[in-house]
Parts: sequence; C-alpha cells; structure tokens
Amino acid sequence: MAPTVQAPLFSFISDQSLALLLPIIVYWVYSLAFHWISIKEFGWFEKYRIHDKEEETRNRVSLPEVIKAVIIQQLLQTALGFIVVVADDSDMIFDDDLSLARYQTWITSALAVVGIQMSQATIANMAHVCYFYLESMIRFFVAMSFLDTWQYFLHRLFHNVPYLYKHFHSRHHRLYVTYSFGALYNHPFEGFLMDSIGASLAFLVSGMGNRGALAFFSFSTLKTVDDHCGYNLPFNPLQRLFWNNADYHDIHHQNFGIKSNFSQPFGTIWDHILGTHMSREEANQIIKIKEERKAARLAAKNQENVTAVSSTGASPVAVGPIKSVYNKDEDPNSSGNNSGNDSHEEGEKRSTSLRRTNSSVAIESTTTTLIQEKSGSSAVEVPGYRELLSTRARVDNGFVSGKGQGKAL
Repeated sequence: MAPTVQAPLFSFISDQSLALLLPIIVYWVYSLAFHWISIKEFGWFEKYRIHDKEEETRNRVSLPEVIKAVIIQQLLQTALGFIVVVADDSDMIFDDDLSLARYQTWITSALAVVGIQMSQATIANMAHVCYFYLESMIRFFVAMSFLDTWQYFLHRLFHNVPYLYKHFHSRHHRLYVTYSFGALYNHPFEGFLMDSIGASLAFLVSGMGNRGALAFFSFSTLKTVDDHCGYNLPFNPLQRLFWNNADYHDIHHQNFGIKSNFSQPFGTIWDHILGTHMSREEANQIIKIKEERKAARLAAKNQENVTAVSSTGASPVAVGPIKSVYNKDEDPNSSGNNSGNDSHEEGEKRSTSLRRTNSSVAIESTTTTLIQEKSGSSAVEVPGYRELLSTRARVDNGFVSGKGQGKAL
C-alpha cells in the first residue's frame, strides 16, 4: 500500500484548525459548568468547596477583568498555534504498511534474542498495537513530561526573580480563591511564554501529528481549568488520577505555600525532586499554628486589659482584633498578596516590630511570634512553631522557601 494522506476528522474543518478551536471551546464550556455549580451552591458540591464562597471577596481582581485577560491570552495562543500548526499546510502523510513492517522486524528481533517463537499473525497483531496505540501513548506522555518540566522551571523562575514576580506573575496571584475562569488569568507575556510556547514545543518535541495535537491541547486546557476550579471532588477522575489537582494547586495560592507546589499541570515529580512539595497535611498544620498564634495574641491583649483596668476599678472589656497593628500574615488563610506589591521586598519587613505607642504592650511580629509586656517578662509563644519553621525553611537560589512573596511565614 502506498503512503496515504490522512483525511480530516470532520469534513467541514481541518484537523489543524480544530486543534486550535477545540481547546477554546473546552475552556469556556468547562469553566461555565463550574461557574454554574458555584453560583447555584448545590449542597452536594458545596461540601467539597476548598474555600468558603465569602472568601472570594478577598480576590484582588474582578471576574470581568479575569475574563478580559483570558480572551487576550487565547488570542495570543491562537496566533502562535496558527504559525505552528496551520501555517504548515502540508498534509499529514502516513505509510502505515512501512511502519507496521518496521515494528514487525523489531519485535521479531527482540523475540529471537530471548529465544521465544511466535506466529507471524501474533507478531503482526503486536506490531499493530505498538504502532497505533503504544506509540501514540508514548508521544502523549513525552509531551506531558516536557510541558511539566517547562512550566515548573519557568514558574519557579517567575517566583524567585523579584522583577518577574512583581511585573508579571503577581497578576495570577491576585486570585486568592481560584475559580475556573482564572485558569488562564496571566500577564500576556507570561501566558505566551509559559503556556503557548510551552505547549507548542511539547507538540513539536513529541513528534505527534495533528490529531495528537488536537487531543493534547484540549486535554491540557481541561486539566488547567480543573486545577483552578476551587473544588476538591473525590469523584472527579482528573483529581484522583493526578496528584497535581485543584487542592494541590490551591496551596500554592496561599501565603504559606507560595514558594511551594510549583508543578503544573500534570505531575508533581519536580516538586518532590527539588524539595518544593507541600502536602495538604503540612498546609493544615501551618494553618492551625497560625490560628493559635492569632488566638494567643488576642488572649495576651485581653489579659493586659484586665490587668490595666484592675487598678482603676473599671470593668474589663474584651478586645477583638487590633486593626491598628493588623498584619495580614496573621490571618491563617490570607494569601497575603497584593498584585506584587508585597512580594520579595515586604518579606524583608517580616521581622519588623509593630508597637502600640498608647499601651504598655509591644507586639513583636517576628517568626518567633512573641507577645511581651514592656513592664514584665512574660511572653506567649505557640509551641511547635519554631520547629515547623525549621522544617519548612529551605535555601532556594538565595531565598528561603516559605519567605518572599506574600510574606509567607
């Protein structure tokens, strides 16, 4: 049989054009589905929501702004895709007989080495499986691995270089509570470099054809939207088959995890290898300790109030959060981000003492989290916090992981 030209999947549109159009359709359909679930607040789904809906008000960007930025991002993706996929108008030509014969030769040689004999019909069937299924799966896996590698190191670079974070990547971290529409909410330069070029290079390196590109681009888009959906769904196959899921990526959007969990969109291998992995158990432990810190501060302040009024005979009044010395890092769940303005430079202010000049208490906002009275020697320190810091502190290209953007820890 002579080499044949692969016919398009649908007669009314070429596979190249479909590879560019389908990911956009997938993005908006899947995002709208999660948006509908969110606004309807179905009880069955609400119990799996990662953050309370009220917390969305703390996002530093509106939904219309997010949608506008996503449209710009998709226009750039389509333009690059046109250059990579559509501009090459040559037909996909396949010589299936030649490829199958090559696989049969390899299989026969391998069987001869191990001393196994099989019929030609069996070898032909094995060659068919290898060529039409195994090879496609391997190419898809290569594309996934390349994109994971590309995005991990670029993502980490955008966090570790203050200029890149402040002027580009901080835009994405305006979303403290992620939602599906925000999956591609990036600065156009970052989105073009990390997503568009990354996916295009993955397609080229893997050597997959147009239909492979169609499947890979669409699946990558579906996975990215799912990672930002805001729900930890036990019945969602994408979230069960991949350790890198919505719950995993949500940790990265919190102040205590902003220098962890850089991997996206498929695996977590680079986080494990390079020591930037943070589990949900670790995250919950940090949240618990920060809540204890906040409670200890309030208890110490109330005790001071009781002591101060006892000499005057006035009734003590319990105090709540002290707005004048409020530190957003004291909020156990705060993302601590402010469009890049509180990135690396504010991390250095982390140990600055915050004092109330009209009271006898000096509230030290340091990593030891001590609350001391000026006239006394008593202090409040949450047990285990110092040890947790020592386990989470890791040298990261001149920065300490867990510090930097968002005043994390």
